[in-house]
Amino acid sequence: SLNSNGAFKLAWRYAGARAGGNQFGNLPTRRCNVLLYGAVMDGVTDDGAAIQDAIDDCGAGGGGTVEVPEGIALVERTLVISSDNVVLRGAGKGETTIKIPHSLLYYDYLSGKREGEGLAKSRAFLEIRGKPTRSTDEGRNYVGKVLTEAKAGYRSLQLDDASGIIAGEYIQLFMSDPRSGPANKSLVGYLYESKDPKSRCGDECLKELRGWKDLVRFMSRVVEVRGNTIVLERELPVDVRPEWQPVVFTLNEDTVQNSGIQDLTVEFNWIRTKKHLYEDGFNAIVLLDTAFSWVRNVEVVNADLNVVVRRSNFVTVQGIVARVTKDRSHPSSRKNMGHIGIGVHQSADVDVSDFDLQERWWHDLTVSATMLCVFRNGKGKDINMDLHRSAPYMTLYENIDIGKGTRPFTSGNPGAGKPTASYATFYNIRTSDDQPIKEPSCSFGGNMNLVGNFKEGAGNCKGRVIAEKPKGSSGTGRSPR
Repeated sequence: SLNSNGAFKLAWRYAGARAGGNQFGNLPTRRCNVLLYGAVMDGVTDDGAAIQDAIDDCGAGGGGTVEVPEGIALVERTLVISSDNVVLRGAGKGETTIKIPHSLLYYDYLSGKREGEGLAKSRAFLEIRGKPTRSTDEGRNYVGKVLTEAKAGYRSLQLDDASGIIAGEYIQLFMSDPRSGPANKSLVGYLYESKDPKSRCGDECLKELRGWKDLVRFMSRVVEVRGNTIVLERELPVDVRPEWQPVVFTLNEDTVQNSGIQDLTVEFNWIRTKKHLYEDGFNAIVLLDTAFSWVRNVEVVNADLNVVVRRSNFVTVQGIVARVTKDRSHPSSRKNMGHIGIGVHQSADVDVSDFDLQERWWHDLTVSATMLCVFRNGKGKDINMDLHRSAPYMTLYENIDIGKGTRPFTSGNPGAGKPTASYATFYNIRTSDDQPIKEPSCSFGGNMNLVGNFKEGAGNCKGRVIAEKPKGSSGTGRSPR
C-alpha cells in the first residue's frame, strides 16, 4: 500500500476539469467562426484581431465555441479568453495552425514596454486568464475563518460563519504559513514532514518559504451545511489548523470556468533559444486563475514554454505534443530546447495526460507550490520529473516512458525547500530500454512512494516505499488514482 503515515488514503481521482467526473461536458452550442469576424487564414494576413473579436463576442454572449477552420492563422498578438464557457477550437493538430512569427519580448518592444516581465512562465500567446482570489481579499466571495483543527482525512470544517454557503456549491480553502514561530510547527514544516531526519526541512531549509500566503488552495463541493459546520464531498488532504490562517471562500466569479483550448497546432518561427531564464518568450499556452478548464489535443512547435497552469484548480491538460523543427538549444543549455515542457504552479487537482515531449526542456514535467497534481500516460525523449521545490505536495507521476532516463529527478530553484514535500509518488516509471532507475537521495523529500523498476540507493530512507509493480499486471497495474 502507498505510504501516507496511516493518516489518510492517497488518491488523486478529483484531478482534472471534471473534478472527479468521467467525461468532459458538451462544447458550447453557440458557434463563433473566426472567418465571420474577418480572419483570412492564409498564413500571411494577421488574423489576431479577428480571432480575439470572435473570442470576445462569444464571451459576451454567455459562452460559445470559437471555431478556427483548417488553414494557417498568422497571429501577432496575445489571444486571451477571459470569460466562462468559451472554447477556442481548431480542426485538429496539423489542420489548424496558429503561426506566431516573433516572441513576446519583440512585441513588448514594439508597444513600448521595456521590462520583459514574466517572459519565463507568466505569459503566453494563447491564454485563459481570470483574476486572482487571495485570502487577504475579504470581498463578496469571502465566507469565514475555520475555528477548530481538522485532521487530514476529515470531511468537515467548523467556521465562524457558514451562512454564505449553500449545499452543492464549491468552496476554496486557503491556508498560509505563519512567518514567525518554530519551523516544525509551521505549515511548510508540516508539508515537508518526514519519518527520516535527512528528508526534513529545518529553519534554514524553509527560510524562503516562511510567510508564504495561500500555499494551500484546496477546493471541494459542499454536500451539507449544519449550522456553522460544512461537510465536504472530499477528504481533506492536509491538517487544517487555526494558526495557519485557514479561510474559506466560495468560488470567485472572476475565476474563468469551463473554458478551453483544443484541436490545433501552435507554431513559432525557428529561432535559437536564449540562456536559461533569459528566454525571449516563445510561449504557447498559459492558464491563470481558472477552474474546470482544459487544453486538449494541441501540438506546440519551436517553443520556449509549451503549456503552463498557474493559480488554478481542476484543470485537464491532455494530448500535448511538443517538438522542434531543428535543434534550437543555446550553447549553454545542455541540449535543452527551451524553458518548460508542461508546468503546473500554485495549483491543485491538475491532470496532465497523454503527452509526447519529443525533445528536452529545462523543466519537462514540473510542479511548484502544488497539491494533488498528476502526470500520467505519457512519453518523452529524456524526461525530468521536476519537483521544483516550494512544497509540491502529493504529486503523482504514473505510467510514463521517460526515454533515455539520464535525469529523471533533476530539480531547480535551490533554497526554496527540498525538491518535494511529502507523498510524491512514482508509479510505473520506465526508460525506453527498461533499465532500472536509481531512486533519489533521502534529502530529495520525505514519505515518497516508488513503485516499478526502481533500485535503492545508499540512503535506506525511512518512511520511503520502494516496491515492484504488482505481479501479473500490465501498464500501470492497479492505479493509485
